[in-house]
Amino acid sequence: MTSGLVVAVLLLTGLLGVWGVVAAVADRPPPRRFLQGLLGLQLVALGQLAVVGYRLSQGDRPVETGAFAGYSVLSLLMLPGGLALSADEQTRWGTLVLAIACVVLAVVELRMAATWR
Repeated sequence: MTSGLVVAVLLLTGLLGVWGVVAAVADRPPPRRFLQGLLGLQLVALGQLAVVGYRLSQGDRPVETGAFAGYSVLSLLMLPGGLALSADEQTRWGTLVLAIACVVLAVVELRMAATWR
C-alpha cells in the first residue's frame, strides 16, 4: 500500500460522500458528474490494488493476509454494488445509497491500510 493512494482514495470518498448527501437532501438523482467521480474513484482503487499486487509479488506481506484479501475484494465490489442497487432508484434514495457506498469504501480503505502495516 502506498500512502499517497490511500490519501487519494480517502479524499475522493469524502468529497463524493458529501456531494451525494447534499444531492440526496436536495431530492435529486445522482448527477452525471457525480457518477463520473465514482468512476474515477473506482479507477484509483483499482490502481491501488495493482500496486498492492506488485508489492505482494516482491515479497511484502500484510500482517493479516486473510483480512486484507477480504477487504481488497470488498473495495473492488463496493462501488459497482452501490451503482447496481441505485440503478433502479433514480431518486434521493439512490443518491444516498451511493454516498453510503463512498463512506463504507473509506472505512474499508482505512482497514486495509491498518492491516498492511
